[in-house]
Amino acid sequence: MAKNRGKRVKIEFDEINLWKAGTIIFGILFILCSMKGGSDAGVGDAPTIEAPTPLPQAAPKAPSAPVDVEIGDAYVKGKKNAKVEIIEFSDFECSFCGRFYSQTYKQILENYVDTGKVKFAFKHLPLPFHSNAQKASEATECAGKLGKDDAFWGMHDAIFDNQARGMSVSQLKGYAADLGLDQGDFDSCLDNGDMEAKVKAHAAEAAKLGASGTPTFFINGVKLVGAQPYAAFEAAIEAAL
Repeated sequence: MAKNRGKRVKIEFDEINLWKAGTIIFGILFILCSMKGGSDAGVGDAPTIEAPTPLPQAAPKAPSAPVDVEIGDAYVKGKKNAKVEIIEFSDFECSFCGRFYSQTYKQILENYVDTGKVKFAFKHLPLPFHSNAQKASEATECAGKLGKDDAFWGMHDAIFDNQARGMSVSQLKGYAADLGLDQGDFDSCLDNGDMEAKVKAHAAEAAKLGASGTPTFFINGVKLVGAQPYAAFEAAIEAAL
């Protein structure tokens, strides 16, 4: 009897230890899952499910050899004869694009565009898993169509400044009102998809250039990928001057 009681105590002790170990492992897994966080999802009037895509938002990469990239019909900031040309392919719903806008873009404008050294062009690359990115791009083009360069860049800034709040069609129309654009003409342009073809043409161009994520930049044809720190852009610009 004493021998059996000893086995029973040992079994119960082992079961308790196993239970404790399982609890600890579960707790660790729960903490790790909580820390991992999520990726950018579509933001708008209704929730969407993000699907896998061959066009991920870009992680920083080193510069490549120059390629031939044309500004074409893109809107441009800066002097036409500036020595350095930066062309950005961007997605308004991309968190990395928002990071570039908030942390680096304005420094480039102040230090290089406003001083006449750089001209900066914006092209569209709305990623397919961002449900509002296409319409956001169209909204900037509709604004530019109605109010020229200032309206395009005004809509560009309004969308990025409010990126965390979303960019539904109704919000985009609100930004147009804030910019003083003719509401009826803007709504018609956006609702009818008047600028859809232009946005898609930019995306097709990006694919041909090997721009597989956002943001992607071409600095005098040299590709620079991702929301890299200002110092990376500064080095690339200085090398091109």
